[in-house]
Amino acid sequence: MSAAILGFLGWLGMNVVDLKTELAVTHEKVSNTEERVTANYEMIKPIWQEFLMEKADDVAVLNASAD
Repeated sequence: MSAAILGFLGWLGMNVVDLKTELAVTHEKVSNTEERVTANYEMIKPIWQEFLMEKADDVAVLNASAD
């Protein structure tokens, strides 16, 4: 009986180690994704701002011609 309990505890300990390893890998992937999203945002931000300024100019021209 005690051999079965020790075997179960050993198996449980190995599964906890595997779980911690998988959790660490997943955490690293999420961290890398957050960094890439931030880098992409910084890269696209000036393009997006330019686009919005052009759209604002287009709307201003349409409003001026409607008057």
